[in-house]
Amino acid sequence: MHPVESIIQTTMSQLKQIVDVNTIVGAPVYAEGNSLVIPVSKVSFGFLAGGGEYSPSKVQKSLSEAENLPFLGTSVAGVSITPKAFLCVKAGQASVLPAEYDNTLDRLVELIPQVVSEIRQTLQSYSQKKTEEAQQ
Repeated sequence: MHPVESIIQTTMSQLKQIVDVNTIVGAPVYAEGNSLVIPVSKVSFGFLAGGGEYSPSKVQKSLSEAENLPFLGTSVAGVSITPKAFLCVKAGQASVLPAEYDNTLDRLVELIPQVVSEIRQTLQSYSQKKTEEAQQ
């Protein structure tokens, strides 16, 4: 195996340990009132590896001497983890809460299911109350 391949394999195995599924979709957190919160993140990473053989002098070497030239190589990796949203489950209902909003319209669109759910519950409660009154 060429030394560059060894460097790349070592770096990739280290990246695999850093960036796993639990980094993107985090471990569930249980909050008060039987609520479950699961963080979701965006993971970006970059990777660069390279190397070469060099000669201590600029004198042309024969092919047999070139095979024994010293090798110089390196690798660099960078990882960025950005929280994007939180998946919340409470009382059997799931909702997604973004970590940041681009504008007010995003917030309003996100609130629509919650408002519809509250209106539905209010109407059901009102309907039950009318039914009970009619039976009396």
